[in-house]
Amino acid sequence: MKEMGRTKRVVPAEQSGGKLVLLLEEQGFDVKSVRDVSPFGIGVCIERDVVIDEEVCLSYQAEAGDCQVYGVVVWCVPVKPENAIQVTPLFHIGICLDPRNVESNLNFYRLIVD
Repeated sequence: MKEMGRTKRVVPAEQSGGKLVLLLEEQGFDVKSVRDVSPFGIGVCIERDVVIDEEVCLSYQAEAGDCQVYGVVVWCVPVKPENAIQVTPLFHIGICLDPRNVESNLNFYRLIVD
């Protein structure tokens, strides 16, 4: 997995008006932001702590199309509150996309960055 961390990552300017949801144990969590993305992995911010090695699904819906990809959580760290008003904890999560689904991963990547 070290090699995947060395691939070029893109920080999307915004999410192209689409909606990105992280599905954990059949429960959906809105992705608050995308830190970076590559065809092999993605870093996101959500309002839930996640266990390393947990299998997840990312669902992206946009005008250009819909896409789902699967992956495994490789790291999770709490986000330091930006101010005293922030009451909901946030977590940055690193996800390694399933290497067996290259075509789906590439489609997902293109939708996120275009």
